[in-house]
Amino acid sequence: MATFAGLAKVVPRRGICRDGCGRSHVLLPAWLLSRRKYAAAVIFAALALRAAGLKVSAVAGRLRLPVPGGAGQRWSVPASTASSWLSRFAARAGWLRAGLLRLLPLADPQARPVAAAGSAAGDALAALEAVTAGLPPLPALAGNTSLIAVAAVPLS
Repeated sequence: MATFAGLAKVVPRRGICRDGCGRSHVLLPAWLLSRRKYAAAVIFAALALRAAGLKVSAVAGRLRLPVPGGAGQRWSVPASTASSWLSRFAARAGWLRAGLLRLLPLADPQARPVAAAGSAAGDALAALEAVTAGLPPLPALAGNTSLIAVAAVPLS
């Protein structure tokens, strides 16, 4: 698993469904997205950089991850990988924003309206940030909000 801190080995746990189906399910850590080689922080950072106006190639170039065994060396996420994340998110951004705005009063009854960010993807990220900011702290997330990943993006 590629993270900003380097490669991380993940051994997912399994759990048996208690809702009566009795099936086994894979339990992933909160920082991991299903079927992705990159940690959620890396993908969220790409989304936030794109919402900030960077082009896809610039987004990919800013996502610098440590090279395994290469002291101080870093490599960029391939532009095609970043492009696939961004295009999938953009295609679903309107739907995601609408759903998140319906959740906002439940997460934070006193939340202010979410200001338009200028793009469908930016609006969806703003709605996501508003919803997660209204949630009580969860130990599994260690106080992280959805866009904390932006702070982890190396500037060089």
